[in-house]
Amino acid sequence: MKKKVFIAIMLVGFLGVLTAQNDLQVIAQVNLSKKEPITLGQLKKLVKFAESQGGVSIAANSEKKLVLESLMRTKLLVQAAEKENIKISNSQVDAAFNDALSAIVNSPITESEFAKLIKQKENISLDEFMKKQTGNTVEEIKKIIKDNLIIQSFIASKNQAEIVRMATPTDAQIRSYYEMKKGELVRPDMVKMLFVAVKKEGKDKEEIDRINELHKKVKKNIKEIANIKKNAEAGNYVAQECYIPKTAEGAQLLNTTPEVLMEIFSKDVNHIFDIQDRVDSRQFFVITEKLDAKILTLSDIPDPSSAITLYDQIKALLSQGLAVNAVQSIIQNTYESLRTNDNCKILKTDAELDKLLTW
Repeated sequence: MKKKVFIAIMLVGFLGVLTAQNDLQVIAQVNLSKKEPITLGQLKKLVKFAESQGGVSIAANSEKKLVLESLMRTKLLVQAAEKENIKISNSQVDAAFNDALSAIVNSPITESEFAKLIKQKENISLDEFMKKQTGNTVEEIKKIIKDNLIIQSFIASKNQAEIVRMATPTDAQIRSYYEMKKGELVRPDMVKMLFVAVKKEGKDKEEIDRINELHKKVKKNIKEIANIKKNAEAGNYVAQECYIPKTAEGAQLLNTTPEVLMEIFSKDVNHIFDIQDRVDSRQFFVITEKLDAKILTLSDIPDPSSAITLYDQIKALLSQGLAVNAVQSIIQNTYESLRTNDNCKILKTDAELDKLLTW
């Protein structure tokens, strides 16, 4: 029995060595400014990373070959960028990595903060977490990010005017988008509220007297609002106005319940709320404006606190998508123009490659 167990352990170890050796096989090579081999292991890592980003399985050999082509394109374009002395700093890479982490938690976070969070929740290191999720270490992911930033910088430096042209939507595209989305482009009921607060800094009597005085001034003469806003900094208090929508997000902005929000919306303009004693301040609100819900036209301003029309918002939204498409198109065209059989080639036959891609 012991002998069988020993043989099984040896067999598992032997198969592991074979797999590792297999992953070291060079399947392609890029050679624009230097010889850069591409191994089966590198392709496997990129496939795993692509799966983690796209949320889909890449199983077919044809799909894996597309990933291989993408890897060859990246290496060729990075070499081309390096010939043009295009450089990306570590701080730029770190910032992009932090942005990616922030997207995971839906709030700004740094690498060290995220690492602590993962340690607390899953009791593993950030490297282990990334390896588990993407098949790549933090260093390997940052290499992917850096290569992409280098390529984007290279493409932008050579094609800025073309990208701007391709990323500028036409008036017809903007109006077509509006017509297709018109039923969804609704501004909800909104109230504009003046928020007046005196922060708690340990001087209770002085702070209570100040908030009471401000409250009495507004109650006596609503026009005092203008002076209260004007003198906030000098008076050592806060006076800010903002628009609150009649939505769940509006309740969150006020840190209150939907029922309380509905009560607020039932009040008229110039309604002055009582002083509230909060953990960090004493405060009160004044309703200064009310807006009814409406289906927006292109000339309307969705956010009343800004001056940006719906037309310009749609233009900016479409421009972002067109810019991404423009850059991707130019990247592919640049790759095709640079690629030759001498500087970028697959080193395996179709049959050999198909066999290696079956994992």
